[in-house]
Amino acid sequence: MSVPITLLVIIGNGEISRTTQFVVSYFHCKVCFHMNIPFLESARGVSFDWHIVQTMKWLEFDGGRRLDSTLVYAAVELRAAIERYIFELLYLLKEGNLSPSEQSRCRSITGMFTLMKETDPFYRKTIEFTKLVVSLSPGLPEVTMVDTAYLNRKWRDLSEYCHMQFHPEETFTSIGRKFQEAGFVLIHEVLEKFKKWKVESNCAILARSSLPEEVKDVYDRFIREEIDPGQARRMLILMEPVLQARLNSRQ
Repeated sequence: MSVPITLLVIIGNGEISRTTQFVVSYFHCKVCFHMNIPFLESARGVSFDWHIVQTMKWLEFDGGRRLDSTLVYAAVELRAAIERYIFELLYLLKEGNLSPSEQSRCRSITGMFTLMKETDPFYRKTIEFTKLVVSLSPGLPEVTMVDTAYLNRKWRDLSEYCHMQFHPEETFTSIGRKFQEAGFVLIHEVLEKFKKWKVESNCAILARSSLPEEVKDVYDRFIREEIDPGQARRMLILMEPVLQARLNSRQ
């Protein structure tokens, strides 16, 4: 079937022609091809680790060619990894007990990052207390503090590669492919940061619910800034023999 339609055509000087008439024949065309890329055929996961692996698989597929589409898909997966990591961090901080209101806020990226920003002071104090306990407990691994503001910034930077480009001459048709080169640098930077946090160190926090009552009291007072790190440390040292004796009696 053929029907006359009017197409908007961009002519050489960038102006749009609205008067060009065409007759277009509708037809059905099926193109069959096979690409041996197993990771594209696998079911999608939802965890932070899955998105990180998917990002790395896109880079492996790219093989250093710096392909535009590879950049877009890798940016999408890495951005999703950041979103999931922030959510999982919030989940840990709340010990798995996100309120209905908090769950609702986490359904939007704006709400989730805002909630993390509100929670960040508590997170930093919790990590500080965790480090304090680790320093008094031989054998426990060192823990690191994740810079959530950094992740927020990088999520926004990655977004530039995931949406419509209003000025293509500044993005995917930029001179010297500066936009693409910056994108690949960004992706490798964020991956390296996660490697530093997750592989070369330990991202962990104390679960308040697991602490003895005496330690909970010190923890709560520390979080409320009623005592400083030096005072908290001295209190933990003083109660250590009692806690150890209690532990031995249970064995």
